[in-house]
Amino acid sequence: MATTARTSSRSSGESPPGKFAGFSEDMFQFLLELQAEQSRTWFKAHQDDYVRLCRRPLELLVSELQERLASVYPRIVNVEPHIFRIQRDTRFSKDKSPYKTNLAANMPIRPPGEGEDQHTTPGMYLSFGLDGEYVAIGAWHMEPPVVARYRSQVDDAKAGAQLQKIVTQMQREGWSLGSMEELKRVPPPYPQDHPRAELLKRKGLAASIQPADGISATPELVDWAEARLTQAAPMIRWLDHHL
Repeated sequence: MATTARTSSRSSGESPPGKFAGFSEDMFQFLLELQAEQSRTWFKAHQDDYVRLCRRPLELLVSELQERLASVYPRIVNVEPHIFRIQRDTRFSKDKSPYKTNLAANMPIRPPGEGEDQHTTPGMYLSFGLDGEYVAIGAWHMEPPVVARYRSQVDDAKAGAQLQKIVTQMQREGWSLGSMEELKRVPPPYPQDHPRAELLKRKGLAASIQPADGISATPELVDWAEARLTQAAPMIRWLDHHL
């Protein structure tokens, strides 16, 4: 996704201490320098800047969202959000640069059940930085047994039609569907002309949406993200119920 433009580093008012105040221009400048340096020596010398400008604001954003979304996803208060390392795992990546230029976090909507595969639990994902800004929600990747259950429910006349109605409405509201893997053809035993063919091709189901220009630099990002993640609740409840 393209990097969005920013009109200011703060809104007209300051946020109270301990509250998300927006991702400042200093954060983006830090990421630009990190992108140019890609040096462990440089990063170690600027690690305090990384914590102050990047990690701490992201932690505050996630914490506020977790608190606010408890009325929509009641069990979200019992999960531990995950802030992704800025260090890149170069073992399995074509990009061998040691550092990412985006900040990211994820948070499941509830703790996983006993013996439940972690990918079955729907969750939300946030990403901000040089490579684009968006929030996403859903089950990005499903293990084969979960994919089989998902497809059987998509094929079901009632449950599948309900999901199709939900995702169609989300797309009208600006969400984009995604998944870790998507087949080119509808998998057997389902017919190629299945009314929900596009959903059947997926091996996961998530949706993402980008903030308008400038919002991420202000405290209003929390309001925007809360509203969008609340808007996505019907899809998440469908996934959590049927999978």
